[in-house]
Amino acid sequence: MLFTTILTASLAILSSAVFGEARKSKTHDVIVGGAAGLVYTPNQVHAQVGDHVKFHFQFKNHTVTQSSFDYPCEPLKGGFDSGFMPVGMDDKNGPTFTIEVKNEDPIWVHCEQVGHCPSGMVFAVNAPKKGNTFKKFLKMAKASGDNEYHDGGSYKRSDDDAEEDVEEKRSLLSRITGKRGVVELEA
Repeated sequence: MLFTTILTASLAILSSAVFGEARKSKTHDVIVGGAAGLVYTPNQVHAQVGDHVKFHFQFKNHTVTQSSFDYPCEPLKGGFDSGFMPVGMDDKNGPTFTIEVKNEDPIWVHCEQVGHCPSGMVFAVNAPKKGNTFKKFLKMAKASGDNEYHDGGSYKRSDDDAEEDVEEKRSLLSRITGKRGVVELEA
């Protein structure tokens, strides 16, 4: 019995020395819409297997819908979908939706609300730095529609106007939250 206990303890010490301690999963928080506008903030994260991405819905009505790189504004068959999450302007605690990162493959996401994805409301987990990058995904999303958004009126934005608008709203969000560098913005 003593031999078995010593052997078990020795193997536990040896395995932690060889394989390292078990990594605690991390939760990546993402704001959906809100003061920043038709964006996910940040618009991409890099996560490890076992990490979680928690989407915090703010005012308006958005979704977190999995898509593919090739079809950024179309739901991925068999992919996840939060469904529409309407949040009032005065609601302080909107709903959340959490996904678990199961592997190191990229996860592509968009908002299903009419006009939001073509306006640039897309997100990625583990987007490659070369090849199928987030910047290309965003460009394809914007090319998928007419960038017209209806919200009690309509307007049409150019890509330059949209980038300026997003940058201004993200700056406002940084001032509100007191956090700098909250958002990665692709050039």
